[in-house]
Amino acid sequence: MHLPVSILLIFAFLNGNAQNESALKKIDLLISNANYDEASRLIQSELSGTTDILKTSLLQNIKAEVLIMKGDLQSAEETLSQLKSQDAFTEAVRLSNLGFLNLNKGRYDLALENLKASEAKFNSSNNQNTKESARCLANLALVYNTTGKYNQAEEYEIIALQIRQKLFGETSEEVAASYNDLGLIYTGTDLDKALESYEKALEIYQKLHGNEHPKIAIAATNIGINYRQLKLYGDAINNFESAKKIWEKIYPNGHPNQAIVLRNLALTYTQMRDEKATLGYFSKALEVYKKAYGEKHPDISSTYNELGIFDLNNQKYEDALKSFQRALCANAPSFNELDYKRNPIGNNFYNPQVMIYSLYKKALALEARYFGKSLKLEDLKLALNSIYSCDSIIDDLRHHSADEDDKLALGELANGVYEDGARMAFSISEVTFDSKIYLEKAFYFSEKSKSAVLQESIADAQAKSFSGIPSELIEQEKNLKSNIALYTQKLSQKPNSEEEKKIRELLFASNGDYDLFVKKLETSYPNYYNLKFSKTETTVKDLQSALDTKTALVSYFVAENSKSIYVFTITKKRFQASNFTLPDNFDRTLKGFTNSILYSDLPTYKKSAIILSKLLVPKLPSEIKELVIIPSGRLGTLPFEALPTKKFKDENFNTIPYLVYRYGVGYEFSSSLFYQKSKIKSTITTPSIFLCAPVTFDNKNNLNELPGTEKEVATIANLFPGNSKLVKFADANETMIKSKELGNYNYLHFATHGIVDEASPESSRIFLSASATEDGNLYAGEIYNLNLNANLAVLSACQTGLGKISKGEGVIGLSRALIYAGAKNIIVSFWSVADESTAELMTNFYQTLMKENHEDFKKSLQQAKLKLISEGKYAAPFYWAPFILIGN
Repeated sequence: MHLPVSILLIFAFLNGNAQNESALKKIDLLISNANYDEASRLIQSELSGTTDILKTSLLQNIKAEVLIMKGDLQSAEETLSQLKSQDAFTEAVRLSNLGFLNLNKGRYDLALENLKASEAKFNSSNNQNTKESARCLANLALVYNTTGKYNQAEEYEIIALQIRQKLFGETSEEVAASYNDLGLIYTGTDLDKALESYEKALEIYQKLHGNEHPKIAIAATNIGINYRQLKLYGDAINNFESAKKIWEKIYPNGHPNQAIVLRNLALTYTQMRDEKATLGYFSKALEVYKKAYGEKHPDISSTYNELGIFDLNNQKYEDALKSFQRALCANAPSFNELDYKRNPIGNNFYNPQVMIYSLYKKALALEARYFGKSLKLEDLKLALNSIYSCDSIIDDLRHHSADEDDKLALGELANGVYEDGARMAFSISEVTFDSKIYLEKAFYFSEKSKSAVLQESIADAQAKSFSGIPSELIEQEKNLKSNIALYTQKLSQKPNSEEEKKIRELLFASNGDYDLFVKKLETSYPNYYNLKFSKTETTVKDLQSALDTKTALVSYFVAENSKSIYVFTITKKRFQASNFTLPDNFDRTLKGFTNSILYSDLPTYKKSAIILSKLLVPKLPSEIKELVIIPSGRLGTLPFEALPTKKFKDENFNTIPYLVYRYGVGYEFSSSLFYQKSKIKSTITTPSIFLCAPVTFDNKNNLNELPGTEKEVATIANLFPGNSKLVKFADANETMIKSKELGNYNYLHFATHGIVDEASPESSRIFLSASATEDGNLYAGEIYNLNLNANLAVLSACQTGLGKISKGEGVIGLSRALIYAGAKNIIVSFWSVADESTAELMTNFYQTLMKENHEDFKKSLQQAKLKLISEGKYAAPFYWAPFILIGN
């Protein structure tokens, strides 16, 4: 085994002097036992007795660590600023400690910069599997967790844990620290996993240190937080009080960790509605924090936020606004305005998540004061200004997050902000002469909640196309993303523990490589960066310019908190907005409507359809013949064409006045995507089609044969004489689909089985024929990496329009993957239908499309459905309603 030069130097230094080795071990033991004063004295003694540069650097780094843990951040910063080393390993340690320092100071931007530089130095000097490197990764995990990037936080902490387990075994200080950090990360996503991690950490700490040690206090505090969230208040208080006693014994003059316990006691008593105890503990926590940090720190900001929420819940509006304003000041280095009419400008903050929360709660306090006390319009307008400030920070956070899962998690946080923004703007529109302006603002916020991550991904792809990036770099990126998709998909299949460790290490390395690749692109191709992050707001006027006189755009926004639905209707000349209260049984009504079609239950259909039609079917002028529907949340899996447009008799499903009779319908993920696509013209003039039908499938997948699809694709191919390619049976395999040849066709048609995994969207797939090198499963992650140039992609398959419903993003499944891969429009299905009726519908669609000069997909699909209804055999909506067009 070849050791890095820096490690060999340290070994030589230690082995050359047994006394030195003993001294360092003693220092390490003192630090482990939280005997920081004695450790400091021994470090100073060792420093005064040596002239060795390497030893001095090592001891100074340890000295800085001790100072940080003691809470003396200024002295730690002075120590680290004086340290300089030509050795890569010791410089990596210094940068890691600098990151740890900035993490404690609440400067997460600087901490991230320091720790990423440290990680790079550990890697470049081949020291990535050392104790020091693991500590760097663990601190990076804490930075990511604090800034809301939970997926990246978990990824980094698991790698740190695996390194520590290899180096020290399971029962060690370092492994316990990783379990504790994992508990912190899981607290925001999975309380059971968090408690399990904390208890593992506590068990190890008790074995190593007994019951009165700082690590016991940390574990007790974290377990107490979990108990409070589980509403087990007695258990929570017991844990907090035991932690508090330990901190008071070790730090009689106060310490930030003591303030954390006091804060959590305040929050527990808040939930127990003990006002006196709540205010007392908040006051003590702020006193301890300010003694340690001064007036500025994110933890101080969070404490003021919690105090503000307490006051707001007790309708003390003025006190709440004062607390939220103090929270803004504490989290911004150069903002000191105590006037609640003022907000920080730009990226003037330590912690973006805490800043969003302060602004958001301040907006709610202003809105509550308007309705509960003042009735001054200024309060609502100030509230809306705070929401706009939140919106700006959310955009910035999304741009600087490398992980898609973290962006989706941010979407869930942002969704609450956007919902309240829409509500506030709508409220202002009802009491002002400028109602149209504020209705457009309400529309802006409703649209911000839809598919922001998908839009950014598409913007990224377009930026690469127009910024002169060489093709070989695009290919390199494709390979990197393919690896990430492969490892992510393998993890979702729940491998055994050993295999999971290997896959996580490979995924971690691939994500690191991709992160470096993107940073290099943004540095080397500034035009790419500018195009990627250019902010373009799609206005009502923009959308009207993209609509023709026969088309209306109808956008829905389901506001979960206020139990209401906003409906925005835009035509060439008109813009209207409505707000309805959702019925109490709205979810059940949606399910009942879909199930009534699936099981031909006419009474349930009538009951649910009447409720939904009143809410969802817009009243439009007679000249409107086509709709672009932009659904929200659960509406993303509703077949609107099967809703009735007027009252009907209880006869049978064949006589109902369906919306499909009146309108050709297309769906979109967001109005911005509709507008973007309206500006793109097809570059392929001669219609050409690629058709794929495996017909038979591997027995292990337990899938039925689809004999009707063979006839389906053959019939459709005949409609494109000389301009079609048809692959069937064994030829319909992944190798063919992943080839560049697909980019030559403007129509793609897949007649096969498909499945959507709502729990793990990356495992959603289309089934193809297996081959020697491929398993026949074309996963969503693989579809993302295809390079398509299709004007239309049709998935004539089962349930391909479904997916996981993510707040702020919509349905995540195969549809989204195809759009990202370059398909401008797609046809997918909400449920499984017999291949005979599907073949007839698809043949009708393409025949009509040929007559329409390959332009109007909405009208062609509408006519295909109407023909199926008129011919009688497949007239029930079960056969035609699941197939929807996503696009124009």
